[in-house]
Amino acid sequence: MARIPYVEKENASPEIKAIYEQLEKKFGLVPNVIKAMANSPTLLQGFMPFLGAVLGPSAVDPALKELAILTTTKINGCSYCTAHHTAVGQRVGLSKEKIEALPDPNNPVFDEKERAVIRFAKEVTEKVSASEESINELRKYFNDSQIAELNLVVGAFNLLTRFADTFKVELEH
Repeated sequence: MARIPYVEKENASPEIKAIYEQLEKKFGLVPNVIKAMANSPTLLQGFMPFLGAVLGPSAVDPALKELAILTTTKINGCSYCTAHHTAVGQRVGLSKEKIEALPDPNNPVFDEKERAVIRFAKEVTEKVSASEESINELRKYFNDSQIAELNLVVGAFNLLTRFADTFKVELEH
């Protein structure tokens, strides 16, 4: 059971209802993590555009972005986020084998570019910062804009996993 109530649509402010309607239109449901975040409507309203940018089209290949996200969710032990992003990862072309191998960057199923992304996400999640070596490895494959984006993606999912786990957010039925 969640440690914080989910704000259901009928109890939400007009601003939060508008967010819910957008999510329902796009995904067919409002994720429970968003319903939990709605307990802080001002922060949720500020967070949603950022989350949309993090998850939306970008300069980083969607499969590589999902490798970074899933590395973060698995290291942090967030079953809620891992379940959601396992499905997303498969939709953008990650094999079940690669998803199951995370967060081990040394697994032979990954190529060097994927390993660089996984190592970076692992370091930022476990140590808060990435090593010079990890940044230099990313520079072989990505420009500064893409590296900044990967860091923001990992940071966003460190926030989301901590929020979801702290409040024991449950997977939707």
